[in-house]
Amino acid sequence: MSNDNGEHPSNTAKDPPAHLTVTLEPGSMSSSNQKTSAPRLPVLNPPGPNTNYLDWEMVVEAYFRHVKVKHVLDTSDIKLRKATWSDDNDLICATILQIIDPANNRYVRPFRTDGRGMWIALAEAHQDTSTGGKVYWIRKLLIARMEGDNIDSHIDTMAKYHERLNALVTPEKPLTPDDVHTAALLGSIPKDWVACVSNLMNQEGIKTATIVSALKNESIRRQSQGDIISVSSTATKPPAKSGNPNNPPKKKFCTMCNLDTHDLNSCHNTRRLIEEHKANRKKRYESKDQPAPSGKSSKPPARAGRTSTATLGASSHSNHNDSDTDYSGSEVEVTAGNAVASLSVSFNPKASGDANLDSGCSMSMTPHLHSIDNPKLDRTPVHLADHSVVESTHKGMSRLPIKGNTSVKTLVVPALHEPLLSIASLCDEDLTVVFTNNSCDIYPASQTQ
Repeated sequence: MSNDNGEHPSNTAKDPPAHLTVTLEPGSMSSSNQKTSAPRLPVLNPPGPNTNYLDWEMVVEAYFRHVKVKHVLDTSDIKLRKATWSDDNDLICATILQIIDPANNRYVRPFRTDGRGMWIALAEAHQDTSTGGKVYWIRKLLIARMEGDNIDSHIDTMAKYHERLNALVTPEKPLTPDDVHTAALLGSIPKDWVACVSNLMNQEGIKTATIVSALKNESIRRQSQGDIISVSSTATKPPAKSGNPNNPPKKKFCTMCNLDTHDLNSCHNTRRLIEEHKANRKKRYESKDQPAPSGKSSKPPARAGRTSTATLGASSHSNHNDSDTDYSGSEVEVTAGNAVASLSVSFNPKASGDANLDSGCSMSMTPHLHSIDNPKLDRTPVHLADHSVVESTHKGMSRLPIKGNTSVKTLVVPALHEPLLSIASLCDEDLTVVFTNNSCDIYPASQTQ
């Protein structure tokens, strides 16, 4: 399909001259019995908007007619060839090769000894008779606008466009209203729609109905593609991957519902049970704050200077009940919130460093394996406060730094920087935490009464 590329600047050192003087003498058997005297024949430019094929064809055809060799271009029937056909064919081949730009050589190279083949190949290269070729020159005529005040130049330009279009119209391939309709339709749509019918434009005799059908199909495709993108953009994002890329992804399975369509982290039944547990625990806390039936009021929290105490009640179950089971906690989502206070004593006599008392942590955690009693392998996913996900390596019991043998269930998470002591774990042990300005102490609830 033609385009609107501008002219390339000529290089006088490399470009062939516009006209070439050719001196050719027909052979002894040629139909031309006299020497041809130095004709000045135009040089054929490369194919494109600036081709001079129409003028070149007119001049060269007149020359071949003058030297009586045009019969080679008129017929390919061997029976109708003249006796001088071989010499006349060689004359045409030699002449054409001397009066074409080197860019045209690739079109005539397959017809080195066939003058008629060269002539037809050059016509097909320079005359775009496809549907797109006609539409191109029709649009040039329809959308051309005069620039400036030079009406003569504008008229001349329009005449050239008409000449190029008229050269594509033949009795076998006439110009029809269908061609004008196609040109107007393609000129009225955005460029990104023209691409979907570019293959049709390279064919001959394409009707407007075929182009309209292609445009409608493209419209349906774009609408369906838009729906797919819309659904994809509203879909739930996949869960974050584990910090260790070597670990294979786990298959989803809910032990509560006994289904493989989800896990405990996204189970509605599990969420409901947790919410009920929290509600029941809150009711127990509120019942302890009410006056006793005997009329005696409960003791208020003890205060000593700027130190306050917090009494943490016991939950409906104890961690000791399942400390010897094989449950790894892999299906339970464990969260670690921000630490709210630093303990004044070590988290465990075996541990190094202080622990953080964390109100958002659902289970106690430590990065130190040696501080855990009876550790067992475990791969529980842990959601940190920065929304990243890590995994525990072991699970066991850690002793609290208070009198007695009080322990809480603890996960070993090497990714942590320091131990986290879960308030929920202390609640399960019916402990009291006494806060000071820069530390806190843990006591059994019985010692604070």
